Amino acid sequence: MSHLRVLICRVDDEASPDQMMELHSIDLPAVEPEQMPPETALDELETEVLAVGQDVMRHLMKSQWEEVDRLLVEAYQRRFSP
Repeated sequence: MSHLRVLICRVDDEASPDQMMELHSIDLPAVEPEQMPPETALDELETEVLAVGQDVMRHLMKSQWEEVDRLLVEAYQRRFSP
């Protein structure tokens, strides 16, 4: 059996654009259409897509915000040398 996984990675374009550092790994839930009532299957899938999408975006934005925060702290510290 197999499943889908979403990876959120950081790529350093200058140092090595072919190498990635994994930040988050999110396994998508298994979808079993035969277990869903045909009348509500699409609604259930849509609900699942929204929940998983929000989770992926939360991890993605958190990683981006951490990087922005790190860069802002470094810039602030450079203004006040020891």
